[in-house]
Amino acid sequence: MAENPLPMVLNAVQALYGMEGAERQREANEFLNAFAASEAAWAVALQLLQDETLNLPPEALFFAANMLHTKVRKEWVRLSTDQKTAMTASLQTLMDTLRAGNRPGFHQGPLASKLCAIYAVALISSPDDCRALLSQLVATCSATGNPGEIAFLLALSRCVCEEMEDAEIAFAAKDAMEMNLSVLSGDVVTLIGKIILTREDQDSRVAALHGEALACLNVWIRRAGLSLASLFSKDEAVLLALLEALQSKSPHLVACAEILNKLISVAAYPTPAELERTLLVVAQGLLKTRAACESALVDEEDEVSHALTDVISTFCETYVDWILEGEQPQEAAALGEMMLFLGSHPRRQIASLTLEFWQLVQEEPVASRLTYYQHDAFLQLFDVLLKQCAYPAGDADDIDELEHDDLVAFRSGFQGVTDAFLAIFALLKEQFLGHLLPILTATAACKWQSVEVALFAVSTVTDDIKKRLPKAAPENTTAQRVELEIMVSQIFQAVLESTANAHPLVITTASRVLGQFGTWINDKALAAGAFDTIGAILHYLTGALGLAPSRANAAKSFMQIATNCKGCLAKMQPSLLVASVQTFSATAEQEAMPIENRLLVVEGLVRAAAVSPHCSVILQTVLNDSLTRLDQVLAATGSDDTVVAALVCSELQVLGKVVRFLDVPADEAGGKAITAWAVQLIWPHLNVLVLRLEADEAVMAALFQLYGWCLQSLQQEMAPQLGGIATLIVKVFEERRFVAPLECAAVAVDVFGKGGSADPQIVDSFRGLMGALSQSAFQFFTTHSLAEAPEVLRSFFELAYRFLLFCPAAVLTAAEFPVLIELSLACVGNQDRTSTNAVLMFLTFLLNESTIKLAAFTPIINASVLDAGQTEKWFENLVSALALKSPSVLYDAIAKLLFALLSSFPDHERVRTVLMQVLARDALGVAELTPEDRQQVLHLWLSLAAVPSRFSERRFRGVCSDFAKVCRKEMTADSLHSFEAPS
Repeated sequence: MAENPLPMVLNAVQALYGMEGAERQREANEFLNAFAASEAAWAVALQLLQDETLNLPPEALFFAANMLHTKVRKEWVRLSTDQKTAMTASLQTLMDTLRAGNRPGFHQGPLASKLCAIYAVALISSPDDCRALLSQLVATCSATGNPGEIAFLLALSRCVCEEMEDAEIAFAAKDAMEMNLSVLSGDVVTLIGKIILTREDQDSRVAALHGEALACLNVWIRRAGLSLASLFSKDEAVLLALLEALQSKSPHLVACAEILNKLISVAAYPTPAELERTLLVVAQGLLKTRAACESALVDEEDEVSHALTDVISTFCETYVDWILEGEQPQEAAALGEMMLFLGSHPRRQIASLTLEFWQLVQEEPVASRLTYYQHDAFLQLFDVLLKQCAYPAGDADDIDELEHDDLVAFRSGFQGVTDAFLAIFALLKEQFLGHLLPILTATAACKWQSVEVALFAVSTVTDDIKKRLPKAAPENTTAQRVELEIMVSQIFQAVLESTANAHPLVITTASRVLGQFGTWINDKALAAGAFDTIGAILHYLTGALGLAPSRANAAKSFMQIATNCKGCLAKMQPSLLVASVQTFSATAEQEAMPIENRLLVVEGLVRAAAVSPHCSVILQTVLNDSLTRLDQVLAATGSDDTVVAALVCSELQVLGKVVRFLDVPADEAGGKAITAWAVQLIWPHLNVLVLRLEADEAVMAALFQLYGWCLQSLQQEMAPQLGGIATLIVKVFEERRFVAPLECAAVAVDVFGKGGSADPQIVDSFRGLMGALSQSAFQFFTTHSLAEAPEVLRSFFELAYRFLLFCPAAVLTAAEFPVLIELSLACVGNQDRTSTNAVLMFLTFLLNESTIKLAAFTPIINASVLDAGQTEKWFENLVSALALKSPSVLYDAIAKLLFALLSSFPDHERVRTVLMQVLARDALGVAELTPEDRQQVLHLWLSLAAVPSRFSERRFRGVCSDFAKVCRKEMTADSLHSFEAPS
């Protein structure tokens, strides 16, 4: 930085706010950001603010104040005493200038507020001086009523409270200042109240400070411990003034609403004697805001509407018990009606603020509520919600985008709509559907918007409806339940009969509802021995699958119906199911079905096929469709490989879905033979795509997942294919480093390792697989950072762990086993939690089970630890990981591994000697430990590991955690000496 950076800063500020172009502004901004972090910024910022001869424009002065404020907030606490004293003197001069009001532009709101904020941080650091100044200002303002001094007091006292929250302040100073503010709060709030109550005709200059006074009161509420009741008893006129500002749509309405919100939210304990009268006064005051609410609605003043709705909702939620008790029935009922009015606001985000109140009402016992809230209020709420959730009149395609997003967000349930419908159903029960039934059974006479929203309302409470439907046992059947069942049946009949003239959005919502009742539909059909309804539903959903708006809902419902009604579908013609396959393809009117929807339909088809005597017909249709697409895509010439890869990936997902849900087909469907038939049909089509798309990760992921499902579904019957799959796993991993082949290998080990660990052929195959993968992984990570591919590392060691579990001979007798150990030890100190955990779990299991499940391989495992140079590697990597490298979240896992290592070789002299030598090496991160500390750690580790138990391991892990923290200067070494070694 130059000796005098002021000219450079001035030039940069001029460029930032001038007209020199965007590039020059960017350069200036970068320079000023860098300069603001420097020590020189303190003096320059003060000079810019103090030197009037610079004749800076307001924006430059504000920039300087903002830069100084940022530094003061973060760095004041780190200045020396002399620096603070000098800086405070300079700030005092600026404050004198500000209070005198004799410097043009200095009294402007944003700049004056910023200067007060800077001064506030300095004052808070000297709590006694701050208290004295604020006390003197309060006394002066109370005595003289000087508007200039009042404005200064309001700004400074507000900033003191704000900086107490935001600035970095020494704890002792902050604690003392908290006490001072508490003492001052009464006088400050009293003075603010007087300012708020000053009318224009009494003192126009003081009345002009209402906005500043309200902003100040807002931050002093917590300091003064004010609540509605305490303010009412202390200064009723101020509370009434706040309410009047809401009623009259004052310019300060939003600020007053925020203050009232805070007052409402403060609980006063014990309950003040005046609480009952306070609540009545506030309730009456809020009810008088109806005209302001209506005016804001007409004038589209959303900020005002939001503020009013928020404060009224907060009051009703906080004092819901008082409202429901009905001591003041007229006001209590009027508040409910007011909430319904506010809940009808066309801006649904504003309306949603009212919904929590109705949830709280519903949580109270019905009999103990005011009569209005027992039934009528919820019936009216039902109508309000139906109106709010309905699409607007006209063509759905013409809806404004913002309104559409608002409607979708409201209906999504995140704002409480679903919970509100559930509350209404819990109260109204059968009457809920009774209220909707006239709309749903007279669809021809009703607007589609009314039908759609009625179905939407049903869809939100289907789970609760199903709980009330009659069960098979007669004792569970009541007249109300039978009535409910009749109404549900009528709704279904009306929906299924209205297909021809139904609006696409009605079909969309109806499709969702049909799927939600799948289990009940199945039970009804089985009980009656008639399957016409299921056939009609499948026909309806197939039609819905052909429409873009309804595809997603129809696909999910198709899967639900096919899954829940598969017992019935087994007795029905397969044509009802396979007709859905025709909707997969693109038509002249719309694109092909998205793959996520298609996968749901395929899942439903295969689930139904797996128990059906028509299984082969259904599967043939699904597979012919998918395999034809696959072949056509691969045969196409001149196609973009990216497009081809996406299409191939989709078909592989479809084929994977088929094989996955054919894992246990019923005997009547063909048993395992039908699965084998399907795989045989698929297999020849896969070779071509490997040759063409081996480099595409998404395609390989889908392919290896398909292989995995084949292995899991057919298990030992896939043995002839295992060699080919293993070869491809190694090839793709070696050339591409994809994760998918490793995950497929893990499935193969799960399937064949459990029952084939004694089969020499399988062991040899797996030994070759793991050996090749180990060598490949080692080569990759010796030429790349260990942290470069954490997912590859995680998958590789999860696979190695599975080998130890199911086929240990394949890994422990492989020539590459030492390579695997070397790679794993090199990864112990990695930063990535998930992949490193996989490494640590592999090594810990290896040692812990070396004399139990892996006893046949004990000599090999021991050699990997005790051979020349190996012991050093184990301890060097573990100690440096704890002391230096690993994140704290891995301390415990590393400690478990170290405990397993030491307890596997108790009293082994070489182990003890190497560990002692490793602890003596500062370069491994133990420089903070004295020789005595290191001896203590050595003694604790060895003695605790010598008597392995859950208790000793838990203490061992505690020692390791403290050891790591001491090495990293996060804890003092005396903690290590607080542990006692076992006797």
